Amino acid sequence: MWGSYKYTSVPTGFDEIPPCHSQKAAPSDSWLLTGFYTVITCLSCLLLLITFPLSVWCLLKVVPDYQRIVVFRLGRVRPPRGPGLVLLLPLIDQFQRVDMRTNAFNIPPNKMKSRDGAVVSIGADIQFRVSDPVLSVMSVQDLSFVIRNTAQNLLVQSLDRKYLREICTDKLRIGEHLKEDISEQVKPWGVCIERAELTMEAIFQSPESGMESPVSTHSTAPIGGVEQLVMQVISLAQQNMEETSPPAGLPLEHLLTRLEGNLTEALVSDVKSSFQFYLSRSDGERAPYFLDLTSGRGRAGWGLLDRFPDVTLEISEADLLSLMQGDLHPLTAYTRGRLRVGGNLQTALKLEKVLQVAKQ
Repeated sequence: MWGSYKYTSVPTGFDEIPPCHSQKAAPSDSWLLTGFYTVITCLSCLLLLITFPLSVWCLLKVVPDYQRIVVFRLGRVRPPRGPGLVLLLPLIDQFQRVDMRTNAFNIPPNKMKSRDGAVVSIGADIQFRVSDPVLSVMSVQDLSFVIRNTAQNLLVQSLDRKYLREICTDKLRIGEHLKEDISEQVKPWGVCIERAELTMEAIFQSPESGMESPVSTHSTAPIGGVEQLVMQVISLAQQNMEETSPPAGLPLEHLLTRLEGNLTEALVSDVKSSFQFYLSRSDGERAPYFLDLTSGRGRAGWGLLDRFPDVTLEISEADLLSLMQGDLHPLTAYTRGRLRVGGNLQTALKLEKVLQVAKQ
């Protein structure tokens, strides 16, 4: 094996190497280095035998099943060893342990801008493992740090090419593509990416007006929860592209009053969140309305909440009336830009339970 590790010098400033050095000196140096290496190894083995059994006690390493040992003998890398007992030679062997188990880290949610101008806070959960111990030691110094930075940069580049609607509905597919991109980057380092999953924390800014966000034709099977609800709403929006006009019936003030009377402790235990509405009226004014479902039977009314709300929503009075009467779905209003959400999107989806109480 050691014959494969040969060092050559590239001449600089010379047009050609003299024949006496290029043909005879290189083989001579190779034999000299090989002989020197053999002599040092034999002396080390002799020292091991002379100091036996003390040397065996100090140089015998136990390698568990989930680890490998990369040995450097006189600076040259050896094949990985383990699991089991590994005997090192004194003075000339250095080693480094490599953990072969699956490791995980998360990219903290950061504000990122989508292709249609929306500002969202998205992170990711990454799982990886070392597939080649020698490459992982020889390629990079701090493996976890380099993989983390690479994954974060690729996440930003991936979301720059996605619309907000794609990010909300195709998180699984985007996670798979992110996994493939990271795997291509870290493969030369002896690392294998096993899992990459996006985590959306909040939406700080809605898409810019005038920019269309086409619906992706690639469908993925949602696993339930928010993804399944979003896919159902998007399919409904595709079938019915006409704007829903405000329905005629009870006025908004009457529905809000009835909602305040229908608040219960059971609803508070299910939601456990506070909402601050800013209602846009026909005359251009914005009327604040709060809904606090964090304690007791809850409370609601006109004005500002006395503490920082979990979710802030901007909507017109006509659209809010449609939501409360069941003629407009919250996510349909959100995807069409008629409902702007600030805060946690999953918390905003709990508003559907409140609307069900309002329709009773």
